Amino acid sequence: MKVRLLRGDQLFDVGESGEPTPVGTVLPAKEHSMNKDSTLYWSHLAAYEACPQKFLWMKGWDGIDFGHGPGNRMPRPEQDSKHHAVMGIAVQYAVEKMYNDELYRDPKNLLRVMLALGEKEFFRQESKPWNKIDYGKARMSREDMLDVVRSGIEGYLHTMKAHRFLGPYAKAEVNIVGWIDKWNAIGGRADTIVRRDDTGITIIDGKNTKWKMRYTDPDQLRWYALLFKLAYRQMPDRLAYVWFRFPHGMKNHDEDGSEITETGVEWIDFDEDDLKGLAQRALDAKKAMWKGKFDPTPTPKTCRFCDFEPICEARQEQRKANAAKRGGGRRRREVKEITEGSGFVDLVL
Repeated sequence: MKVRLLRGDQLFDVGESGEPTPVGTVLPAKEHSMNKDSTLYWSHLAAYEACPQKFLWMKGWDGIDFGHGPGNRMPRPEQDSKHHAVMGIAVQYAVEKMYNDELYRDPKNLLRVMLALGEKEFFRQESKPWNKIDYGKARMSREDMLDVVRSGIEGYLHTMKAHRFLGPYAKAEVNIVGWIDKWNAIGGRADTIVRRDDTGITIIDGKNTKWKMRYTDPDQLRWYALLFKLAYRQMPDRLAYVWFRFPHGMKNHDEDGSEITETGVEWIDFDEDDLKGLAQRALDAKKAMWKGKFDPTPTPKTCRFCDFEPICEARQEQRKANAAKRGGGRRRREVKEITEGSGFVDLVL
């Protein structure tokens, strides 16, 4: 049976997953490779804007062959250590089960159950061949990592209670698909969405980072706000990053050395213009992809975390050019020191 939903003056089809899509739209492609009909996710947009070639090699594109079949992604020559990701996944898994299985209804055993879930998920993640963990690079032992998982789970509960991240609706790992127009679908999976009568709708994203906001883009949460607005015709009320390693009540030191008490969250400001800007960026990126614009745009900041850096000709040429400039600078300083700035050497004894 086909189900349709009327919201305002817009009619939606409701699919098997329960996600509404405007009537008459073309559904996202189901093929393995990305193409012009694929749903665009935040990770896609962030990768493409950072370096179109990085996006292409990571995701592949319909009809482009790197020697492993049209549309298939470029095999990674090497993979960086995934220790931070594995720990974060383990914490988030326990948080997900807490919300979706309503474990919070048994507060007496909540922490014990969540700790067991987190440890089990850590063991599962570390056993996956693509989750390479370099303990030397991590500068942590396996037990140290498990301690981070345990403290992250316990810390989340402190932050959750302090900010009341629980309500009549509280779900984790929420898939959302929205349509900018009839041809462009965008999607994402929100870590947690909470609805309360006093604070409204809050979208939360958990982070296991060691540095608050250093490598975190606030537009990721604004992307989820855009998805929510497109899918449900309603703006969320609050956006928050939750720091697993900096829970509410933790004593810490600010950059200037002063003592602070952590709140556990970073609230992200957003408005309609932010969401409109993100929607336009998504359309621009999708159009450029469709036109085959995948030229590399290497920068040290982007390439530092790219698994493809060793085989990227553009990046290697850039590094050689930068090294030559640094070498030239040293030579000029040496000449200046020898000649005392005149350009001539005094040979008089």
